[in-house]
Amino acid sequence: MSIASEHLLPRMAGFNVIDCEVKDKDTLYLLGREDYTQRNGWGELQEAPPERRLAKRIFVVRLGNPDDKKWGHMHLTGMDTSKCAMCFAPEEKLVVVDADAKVWVQNPKTNGFEAGIAYKVDGGMLVGDMNRAKSFGGELLLGGTQRQLFRRNGPSDWALIGPPIEVSEAKFRDCGFHDFDQFSDSDLYAAGGSGDVWHFNGTKWRQCKFPTDWGVSALKCAPDGHVYISAGNLIYRGSGDRWQKLQSKASITLPLRDLVWYEGTLWTTNDYGVWTLKDEALVEADLPSGVKVCSGNLATRDGVLLLAGHGGASFKRDGQWTEIFHDHEVREWLETNRDKVWTPPN
Repeated sequence: MSIASEHLLPRMAGFNVIDCEVKDKDTLYLLGREDYTQRNGWGELQEAPPERRLAKRIFVVRLGNPDDKKWGHMHLTGMDTSKCAMCFAPEEKLVVVDADAKVWVQNPKTNGFEAGIAYKVDGGMLVGDMNRAKSFGGELLLGGTQRQLFRRNGPSDWALIGPPIEVSEAKFRDCGFHDFDQFSDSDLYAAGGSGDVWHFNGTKWRQCKFPTDWGVSALKCAPDGHVYISAGNLIYRGSGDRWQKLQSKASITLPLRDLVWYEGTLWTTNDYGVWTLKDEALVEADLPSGVKVCSGNLATRDGVLLLAGHGGASFKRDGQWTEIFHDHEVREWLETNRDKVWTPPN
């Protein structure tokens, strides 16, 4: 059973969850993307629309509010492949950024676009696509291809972290960054591409020796002092130039996405499942069936673990899983209520 309400269904109908974020123990965000295959009259042989033509929506669930005030939403247009993350300083905002570093921000006072990071050909710093957004304390960082990592200093104010890292023509398609994390400002790791792993000491970048050239999809600097990196369907643990491939006691067929630390251990997911680290090996997480179907993306903060994907969304707090909504509920509602689907004002 989920906590989805009649307020959510008309707004979630026709959308899939592609990312999620936790603000605090009572405030969760889901980033939705229009599922064009659910459009009325859509045929399998039709060409998919460009990503920028697919609307994005931010859904916020305020767990402490009564049911009629639990849900909120914002409608975004013109954005490419997108990610979301909280920014707590210099002001508190939810930030959505797309592959072209187009930036939309939300807080209790203002919603809207602000100047993002301009491409180098347009006089800016950006030379590749943005892949990931993360907050560390008050800071918000953005990571992208061509080995670039940016810090948000304030509205429309972005700075490149460290000196530029050279990218040869031969490495153009195989280099990072796809994900990043840090123990501190002077102990930061970023990785991506074909086993392209780098360390930043607060002054300069250094490339680390990594034992595989498989595509890197996620990275976590964990409280146990180790760095965890997912490459394909495998997890590596280590730091610097020393890495150990961890064993897996589960069948994992897709690249792993999102590495988070929760309840004293590592969690990871992809569209087909959720796994945790136990006794030096990845094992399938012990989840209720209604939670497992929400696999896809993970976020954690303030004692909450949020799991969200195409199948729906669930969260764990105080040792208890709660199912927020399931995709099948929304689809069933849409079949008989297309005339009631919420449409944004012009």
